[in-house]
Amino acid sequence: MKNNIFICPTCGHKSVEYKHSINKTLISCLYRLNALGGRARLDGMGLNNTQFANFQKLRYFGLAIPTSNNNEWQITDHGIWFLQGRIQVPQFVVTKNANVIRQCSELVFIGQIKDCVQYRIDWQEQSKQPSLFD
Repeated sequence: MKNNIFICPTCGHKSVEYKHSINKTLISCLYRLNALGGRARLDGMGLNNTQFANFQKLRYFGLAIPTSNNNEWQITDHGIWFLQGRIQVPQFVVTKNANVIRQCSELVFIGQIKDCVQYRIDWQEQSKQPSLFD
């Protein structure tokens, strides 16, 4: 799917639809957040540039949300359950103006994500550790 670009004929405002897939980078971000107790500031998580730039996409899948504290994120129950292999998330979502406007009807478990099968057991074990929500 190519990005759909919409330009308002009245004001010229440009809106673009973006497709975001759940992938190994996002899962590594979620795993790191969970390992840090489920709540952390982005600048204190030790993320690489790719992880840092893509971290906010976790909210599109309902796996993490920003808190009211500046630059701090919190894992959701869905994020914990996804790491444990208990629930599925959409394979991809489409956003426009940072809001999800469509979801793929195909759902995936963490073990179905390319290059993530080898880590699934580790993530499931780590995600069972007590967190802020236990």
